[in-house]
Amino acid sequence: MDYRKELEALMAETAALAAATAVTIPHKPPVARPQAPLDLVVSILNEPSRPAPRPDNYGPSEREQITKRVENFKAHQERFRREREDYYSKIMTRVRDAAEGRRPPDEF
Repeated sequence: MDYRKELEALMAETAALAAATAVTIPHKPPVARPQAPLDLVVSILNEPSRPAPRPDNYGPSEREQITKRVENFKAHQERFRREREDYYSKIMTRVRDAAEGRRPPDEF
């Protein structure tokens, strides 16, 4: 048997069955949504508008963060440089005093 003939027969049978069992769906009235009290709506509408919070407030930019870190690093390096120079000058003073006999050498 040809599949097209079978398909047409099946479609005719389905259409006849659908026509014989026609069901009417009753119309449901729309459900009323609860309404807000009128004075509440009026009070909300009469309030002064407030500016929306800015979503782009992410703190300092990357450039500012990098600049601050570089400044902190330079200050830290400067402190180390001063401490090294201070230590060097103290040690050299001790060495010169010991070499000239003003201080015993075992104080190092």
